[in-house]
Amino acid sequence: MTIRASLPGIFVVLLSVMLPARADDASAHHRLFYIGLALYPESWSENDVVALSQELQRTADFDTVPLIASNLMPARRKYPLADNVTITSLVRNAASRAGPDDIIVVHISTHGAPGLLASRIGNRPTTALSGQALASRLAPLAGHNTVVILSACYSGSLIGPLSAPDRIIITAARADRSSFGCAAGNKHTFFGDAELDGFAQPHRSLQQVFAAIRDDVARMEKAEDFTPSEPQVFVGADVKGLYEAPVF
Repeated sequence: MTIRASLPGIFVVLLSVMLPARADDASAHHRLFYIGLALYPESWSENDVVALSQELQRTADFDTVPLIASNLMPARRKYPLADNVTITSLVRNAASRAGPDDIIVVHISTHGAPGLLASRIGNRPTTALSGQALASRLAPLAGHNTVVILSACYSGSLIGPLSAPDRIIITAARADRSSFGCAAGNKHTFFGDAELDGFAQPHRSLQQVFAAIRDDVARMEKAEDFTPSEPQVFVGADVKGLYEAPVF
């Protein structure tokens, strides 16, 4: 199922100017294109992707280019809707501008089910985004070093369709487990909180960050007597060096 909302004209203009011109790209190095997608219209979804963008701007050894879309519908919008048009535009912009020394991070926060992510704009009906559909939307990123972070229940079930040699995938839960902290009104999910702590210390590798996230989530779940979500990681053969490098 898909969403057919259109990207407002003002955000088309913003997308065209928020990234450096291609001529400037040739002299730029070590950038992190951060595509943050809050697919569910509750505050924790947007807060998770926005806060991690801010943390990476503060700590990462890359120049971070934030590209955020959100389905939260406040009185005054800060971000374009995370609909099909916007997601396609963000992915294509990042893919067309990222060079060999750059990385692309795709961070999605929403609800999930086995093999699916939920997508909902405001009060409209919820639609399902399958792993195969998400893989298709991210297809332009092939050939770029990419980190995909999925904060959702059962998100480990999407590792299979998203796997690629140049991709690292981090999920909030294993294929058959829920993640926690996504009640309406929460500031962050458990996984979102753990991400912020994990990336707070500079010059860590993703391997170290993931270990810290996993341990922090387990601690929070144990305190609430919840069934462990067991965050998962997949590391493609071509990005093992990136996973181990202390660049975050």
